Amino acid sequence: MLDIDFKPKMPFPGFKWKWASLQCTEGLNDPVVLLGVLFRMRKLESEGKGLKYSSDEFGAELAELSRDISDSVGINLADRHGERNLIRNSGQYWKALHLISPGRSGVIELTDFGRSVADHNISQAEFAAVIIRTFTLPNSTIQTKGEVEKWREHGIKINPLKLILEILQQLKKEEEDSISVEELIRIVIPLSGNKAELSDYVNFILAYRHDEISISDWPDFTPSSNDSRIAREYLLFLSNYGYITKIGDTYRISERYKYNYGLDAEIKEIISGGIPNETIQAALGLIRKTEAIPEVERKRVQNAQRRPNQARFRKDVLSAYERCVITNVTMPEVLEAAHIKPYKYHGDDTIANGLPMRVDVHILFDSGHLRISGDGAVDLSKRARMDYGAFPPKIVIPDTINRDFLRWRWDNYNGI
Repeated sequence: MLDIDFKPKMPFPGFKWKWASLQCTEGLNDPVVLLGVLFRMRKLESEGKGLKYSSDEFGAELAELSRDISDSVGINLADRHGERNLIRNSGQYWKALHLISPGRSGVIELTDFGRSVADHNISQAEFAAVIIRTFTLPNSTIQTKGEVEKWREHGIKINPLKLILEILQQLKKEEEDSISVEELIRIVIPLSGNKAELSDYVNFILAYRHDEISISDWPDFTPSSNDSRIAREYLLFLSNYGYITKIGDTYRISERYKYNYGLDAEIKEIISGGIPNETIQAALGLIRKTEAIPEVERKRVQNAQRRPNQARFRKDVLSAYERCVITNVTMPEVLEAAHIKPYKYHGDDTIANGLPMRVDVHILFDSGHLRISGDGAVDLSKRARMDYGAFPPKIVIPDTINRDFLRWRWDNYNGI
């Protein structure tokens, strides 16, 4: 344990937490953008034409995605094409998460993991959990060979996402279950370069909050203009996938993120255990042996059902359709109303945007294990097909449903 008077040292010039491109655009971290772009890459890759990220075809896909999210995420991808394309400038977002090949050929090429996510055989909740377990620094996909060597020479290796959650779990025991961007960049990152233990992070954060120490003379580990923004993206990732929640309306350096108590047991399962240098596939296998992901998905669907307008939305949808669109079950006790375009992305509470579903079918739908196309084709993930192989391959879409919402979800969404 470090003495409270300890002052961290810069282990080597340029030590920092990297996540994405130097010209970071935080909106790329949103799942509908990060995975929506991936789905469109997969669509073009599967055509077998060897298309490049600079191609007109990829540019057209980004323009369509940009139109789809213009009312929700608010990021413009339409002009990120050609020689100054999105992947050339911001490809680290997908490379860092092992979704696309780190090669420099410029050809659209997903990894096996990326294809499994894009083909909806790995749910969004599984994807996030795997990344939390396996993302480590140093990382050759986003750092230069020289940077990686410096980390290794000094014996520094960390798992930033897992570390943040572990710190929050310990702070929770002290009834101070949140962390700010400032505390991350001014305390956590400096201590991480000095081989601190988990208790050290917690002790120094609490001492700083209680004015028991001054960190004004600590080295600046985020000296460049974008360093703090890039470090913040670790918190954004955990927030976007529901593990922490932003508190209030503060911005950037003073932002504070609260630990999600509701997923405490599941988070402990996700980040516990593991093996040295755990691979993506090993992590996925271990996670699937637990109940963590099914519980995460179930709880998130339940939380969505508790929105203030949900009761009226359910009444309207069930009155219009009366039965589960997949199973034809009519018992109202087991029927819920599922949003086609999620409320989070400006989907409205109307019958044009709602489908009645049996409770378990609703969980499959919202977690990305079940998809419905604009013409009524029903698609199940491999895991869901093992248990629900009897589902109809196609359903009749009621005339009152807005089919563009179904297309939006099919093209851009992978569940909660």
